[in-house]
Amino acid sequence: ECAAIAALPGSGSDCMFGYLHEDNFVLEPLSPLRKCTTLSVAAHTLYEKTNPYVLPGPGGAINLHESKFEQIDDNKVRVSGSRFVPTEEYFVKLEGVKRVGYRTISCAGVKDPIMISKIDSITQSVKERVQNNFETYGITDFFLDFKIYGRNGVMGMFPDAPQRTGDELLIIIEAVAPTQEQADTICGFARSTMLHFGYEGRIATAGNLAFPFSPSDCKMGEVYEFNVYHLMKVEDPKKLFPIEYVQF
Repeated sequence: ECAAIAALPGSGSDCMFGYLHEDNFVLEPLSPLRKCTTLSVAAHTLYEKTNPYVLPGPGGAINLHESKFEQIDDNKVRVSGSRFVPTEEYFVKLEGVKRVGYRTISCAGVKDPIMISKIDSITQSVKERVQNNFETYGITDFFLDFKIYGRNGVMGMFPDAPQRTGDELLIIIEAVAPTQEQADTICGFARSTMLHFGYEGRIATAGNLAFPFSPSDCKMGEVYEFNVYHLMKVEDPKKLFPIEYVQF
């Protein structure tokens, strides 16, 4: 499915041709705009992998420790040395999800350098204000988060990532609650609270946030999370995946 993503420049919409030989395979992109290089093909072993050398699958794993990548002409690469190592027992992967609620988001821009310098304490104060408000009505079963792009919006999940802050921020306010109506209400309250939040050093009082869209809040619908993700040992893998041939 990845096809020419393993070429340079990478593309998810072009085709790749694979030549299968007894002890190797050769990759060739079909677009004249792209080339396979040893680097582009080898780099694809990192794609969605926790380990670039061992790629587990049903019945075993592909071992790439001795794989060899060779440039055989201007746009073809030969890969050899890969080995399939079967496991003693056969496993199939199970994946499943459960619904956890409904999501509403609001996107807002921040330019004020004073607010940007205090953004962590501001978002924490807004969270506490929202929680305190809805506890009054007995609503505690919800999730509220502020994803801050321009300050580790992508890498923020890693505690050792360097803390670099831009001179503009995009804040995505996210509320997840048991019903869409509750998510809408919680997100709207959080957005309004942050819009008018008074922080030390604030000069303008017209509003702290710039909204690129109107209406500012967007209903995202149902939210799911993984609740089944493991390997199941089976005695006969063919029993789980019967094949029926029909002649017509």
